[in-house]
Amino acid sequence: MNRSIYIKWITAAGFIGIAFGVYYSIFGLGGLPVYQRFVPTESMEAWSRGLYGATFIGFSVLLLLLGRRAIQQKDEQLGRILIFGIATWIIYEAIISLIYGVYINVLIDIALISFLSYPVIKGTRK
Repeated sequence: MNRSIYIKWITAAGFIGIAFGVYYSIFGLGGLPVYQRFVPTESMEAWSRGLYGATFIGFSVLLLLLGRRAIQQKDEQLGRILIFGIATWIIYEAIISLIYGVYINVLIDIALISFLSYPVIKGTRK
């Protein structure tokens, strides 16, 4: 297969994931008819927390592996890409927290972006 096919494939998957994340953060999974039909109402909230937890675990694995690689290789470009991903997640989460009045989470987000970005910025300098 041509490399451009893979690039288009991963790009489409990324944008679909972003769109789903935005939808999920605003409407939850209860807004999707397929979940209303097949997921018992009494397990929706707990199951939803499990999905958010799994997403956080997946993101953390990427942070661990890509962050270590960026620092080990002193790869500034990979470091910037990683920080952009972290910032996108945290800024959006902070906006949603402000909308719902969860102000403590905005403070946590500010601390988190600092805590996660600092070693990547310092460690990837050549």
